[in-house]
Amino acid sequence: MRRSFVVLATALTCLAGLAGTASATESTGSSSNWSCDGDACIRVVPDGADTVLDLYGCNHKVCINVTGNSSSYKTSGYYRGSNRFYGHVNVWGPGGMWVEGKDSEYPGVAGVGRGSGQTCAEGWEWTGSGYVSVGLPCQNL
Repeated sequence: MRRSFVVLATALTCLAGLAGTASATESTGSSSNWSCDGDACIRVVPDGADTVLDLYGCNHKVCINVTGNSSSYKTSGYYRGSNRFYGHVNVWGPGGMWVEGKDSEYPGVAGVGRGSGQTCAEGWEWTGSGYVSVGLPCQNL
């Protein structure tokens, strides 16, 4: 019984935190539902709807934000909040989309593509002797 209460409370907290985001990004006026798994959340729309999707999630020091649909999508990869690092972020996805970011103290990059499948962002931190991967969040389109 207690475990069910904790799960319900966690789910309600996640939904309450996303309520403002969902209404702010809603572009069609249709109802939508948010589904969260760990740090990643996805807005789910009815089958067959050609609606813009908003996907985001984080892994270690890197976050990914995806807008659009299989007709045209934009993937942005960037450092996570206060987990700044010197290096770069690369993004890639369906349709041959591949963009390598430039080294920066505030790494981030975006790319545009078409098609369905998986799109990812990977952060590479400069250690003084080479690059080390510091996060690889991915989302499915």
